[in-house]
Amino acid sequence: MQALDISTNVRYSITPCPDGVNLCVWETAKTTDVRTRPFLFKVNHRVTTREEAYRMLRFYIEAA
Repeated sequence: MQALDISTNVRYSITPCPDGVNLCVWETAKTTDVRTRPFLFKVNHRVTTREEAYRMLRFYIEAA
C-alpha cells in the first residue's frame, strides 16, 4: 500500500506489535504557556493489519 500524502500538520506512525500493528496519529502544534505538549491531539489504535491502519488513517487525513 502507498504512503498517504499528508499536507496538514497531521503526523502518524505505524509500528508492528505482537497482535498486529499500532497506528499513532497526532496533529502538531507549538507549545505555549497553556499547551505543554507539542500536539493538539494524539491517539493510538491497535489494528490487525497495516492495510486496516491505512484505512483508519485516511479518516483523520480527510477530516483535517
